Amino acid sequence: FENHYEGTGGKVDIVLVVHGPALAAFKAKSASAAISSRFSGLVRDGLAPHACANTMQGMDVALTDLLDGFHAAETGGVVKLAE
Repeated sequence: FENHYEGTGGKVDIVLVVHGPALAAFKAKSASAAISSRFSGLVRDGLAPHACANTMQGMDVALTDLLDGFHAAETGGVVKLAE
């Protein structure tokens, strides 16, 4: 993340799109302290995390169940990646 900012010499938008089983690692109640701490720092620095709405529905997960900062990729994670 920091390397991207330093390498571009300016502001760059970085979006993290999480889909499939990986989303479980970002549940607020079960995320490790290391993931939670690092994630909140990245969000504070400008990372824009998106969770696949299809995965959220399939896993019965709401945005409020995830670490703070997530947005829903309403059209799906793969579509968000292509944007």
